[in-house]
Amino acid sequence: MAKIVLINGSMNPNSLGKKLLNMASRTLQKKGHDTEIICVCDTNFPLYSPVVPLTEEMNIVSEKIKAADAFIISSPEYHGGYSGALKNLLDYQDGSGFKNKTIALMSTSGGMRSGINTLNSMRLIFRSLHAHVIPQQISVCEKELSENNELSEEAQSQFKSVLLGLLQEVSYRFQHRS
Repeated sequence: MAKIVLINGSMNPNSLGKKLLNMASRTLQKKGHDTEIICVCDTNFPLYSPVVPLTEEMNIVSEKIKAADAFIISSPEYHGGYSGALKNLLDYQDGSGFKNKTIALMSTSGGMRSGINTLNSMRLIFRSLHAHVIPQQISVCEKELSENNELSEEAQSQFKSVLLGLLQEVSYRFQHRS
């Protein structure tokens, strides 16, 4: 089965994105996949500079990324874009860890029908890293989550579509490895 790394781009340890990624992780594990969540709020990366020497923690994160077969990336929407903390983590990567790998995108926002700019911005970043970003995506706001941490019916349908799209692409890529 696949090794799927889920990256949470929020600095909030109780973020909606983390809740979504935990839901995704549980679902993927039930299907036999190996998952790991990386939260930018748990990393201690300084502001990116090409002259900053890589720390052991940075190298560990990079190795986890390189070992992954696929990714789910989530970011909150901040002023119409993805989080600076996520961009900072990505800037410390050499890019090879994402090349030719499947990526599903999720965003979270403060209001209904927001987050599309975040998804589009992340899509551009990962395409420039030569990743395969699947067309299915989801943006969720707190209003779409019940007190029991369950997604609304519409959001649940989109969520399932994203996971299905990711798994179909991963399966296809595993079957056609050269």
